[in-house]
Amino acid sequence: MRFAQEFWLYVIPLVPLLWLVLRAADRRARARLERLLGPDADSHAEGVNPRLHGWRRFLLLMGLFWLLLALARPQWGANEVSVTQRGSDIVIALDISNSMLAEDVVPNRLGRAVTELSSFLSRLEDSRVGLVFFAGSAFVQCPLTIDYGTAEIFLKMAGPDMISEQGTALGAALETSRRLLDKGRDAAEHNNFQAILLVTDGEDLEGQWEDEAQKCQAEGIKLLPVGVGDEGGGLIPAFDRQGRPDGFLKDEKGQVVMTRLDLASLEKMAGISGGSSFLIGVDGLAGDRLFAELQRLGRRDLEERRISSFQERYQWALLLAFLSFGARLLLHARRPNRGAMGRMAGGLTGLALLLALGTANPAQALLKPAGGQAASEGRQLYLAGQFEEALQKFQSALIEAPEDPRISLALGETLFQLERYEEAGAEFERARNLAQDAALQAEALYNRGTTRLVAGEPEPAVEDLLASLALDPDQPDARHNLEMALRARQQNQQQQQDQKQDQDQNQDQQDQEDQQDQQDQEDQQDQEDQQDQEDQEDQEDQQDQQDQEDQQDQQDQEDQQDQQDQEDQQDQQDQQQEPQQNPESEQNQEMTKEQALQLLNALDKDEEELKRSVQKRLRGGRPRSGKKW
Repeated sequence: MRFAQEFWLYVIPLVPLLWLVLRAADRRARARLERLLGPDADSHAEGVNPRLHGWRRFLLLMGLFWLLLALARPQWGANEVSVTQRGSDIVIALDISNSMLAEDVVPNRLGRAVTELSSFLSRLEDSRVGLVFFAGSAFVQCPLTIDYGTAEIFLKMAGPDMISEQGTALGAALETSRRLLDKGRDAAEHNNFQAILLVTDGEDLEGQWEDEAQKCQAEGIKLLPVGVGDEGGGLIPAFDRQGRPDGFLKDEKGQVVMTRLDLASLEKMAGISGGSSFLIGVDGLAGDRLFAELQRLGRRDLEERRISSFQERYQWALLLAFLSFGARLLLHARRPNRGAMGRMAGGLTGLALLLALGTANPAQALLKPAGGQAASEGRQLYLAGQFEEALQKFQSALIEAPEDPRISLALGETLFQLERYEEAGAEFERARNLAQDAALQAEALYNRGTTRLVAGEPEPAVEDLLASLALDPDQPDARHNLEMALRARQQNQQQQQDQKQDQDQNQDQQDQEDQQDQQDQEDQQDQEDQQDQEDQEDQEDQQDQQDQEDQQDQQDQEDQQDQQDQEDQQDQQDQQQEPQQNPESEQNQEMTKEQALQLLNALDKDEEELKRSVQKRLRGGRPRSGKKW
């Protein structure tokens, strides 16, 4: 059971307080009457019946109680109703680049844009909204939905750390937004019911967006650029790895970067599709003019939803309130006539009480918990914090009513309190499969999502909580847990990204060390190869020198051998000639001695003859010698 207007439940405790006030007033009145008339004041008051007076007061208070309960609108049981949503499709493309951190507007461009867009979502009606975040590239943050609360949760997660590739890729933002809108319409529809709200500082526009703007115009998508910042520009804060301020962003040359709003380019973009441009500056977003522009968009059937319509049960309480007030009117404070009128009044009073008692039984039967006595005892033990004992009771109740999803829900909640999260999730899944109405399914999904969140599984927790809100959007606890799950998922993604960066850095460092080791090994190998080459060259030189020396020695030996051979050959020839010449030689040798003696004698004679010849010649004579000189 639930109450649609819980406020009136807080007024019900005033009923017994009113009874105390009235009782105190009666006592003061009786005291004054006794002071005037004495102890027998009742007997002097003609026609006064204290007993009927008490009944009138009781019926008044009971009527107030049942009336307040009816105003709280008790509900149990649910029916699914199909609702068709008509409206427009709007995609908010938000720039989350580093330039959006400039503080030319308070607190900065991105923070101011998120605040203004949150206010925009709170006023939006009858339209689906989607989110696209972009910087150097673009991605879908939230698909088209009519759940503005969920969209706002995703919007508040915006930050430059959500995307590593920095820049302002307006072309990619328009393309991603256009593709998201394409999924929300038939291919042949071009009735101008879709729009892209492009929120950016417009910096670094180089014309790449113009082709995408033309495509949007051709498909009937209106472009509504929203500039953020001041045309005078601002500085971009820089942060270290721990997120602490570290001066301002600088370019490659070491100059501080100044970012300026390019409103002229945004106006040009708006003119392509026939839209208007807007500005989030010192005065904030012109919301009224923006909504007036959106009202010009066409309307269509967006989606058909099946929502849970709880059955109103206030009629029982309202009937009891009317009976109580009616019975009070029929009773009189004076002594009744003992005739027919008195009997009729008493009968009506009895009938009112009988109806009051009789109508309590059907409600009690409807509110009787499943699983009988075991489930009731388990609930009491659960409320007392005795979860182990409550678990045993709920398990017994599950045997009695195995097809009742409420028993599985109670069992899962008890297991959750015992921190047996895996078993609790299984029970919540079982309850979801058994549940026939959307309310129980939403509760089962909510419980399973919360269990997964506590168990450290934010990704499936987000899916379960989103599914629960889709079945029953009026769940503040589910929205709160969804926000926590989204933060946990973002933290996990950031941790994974940091771990990946650390791994990449470690890998790069390891690669550099490996490369340096490889380079050192190669250098060492080159040195060894060079040394080996030098040693080899030295060995080759020595070998060549040795070969030359050996060759020279061999040549000398060959020359000596040749000379020796020649000498041997000459000796051999001489030896061959020696037998023939030897006698003659000896003879010549001996003749030479004799001739020498003769020659000496002849010389002596010749000398004498020469002397005589010279003398004769000097005297004019002729020599007698026959020799010619």
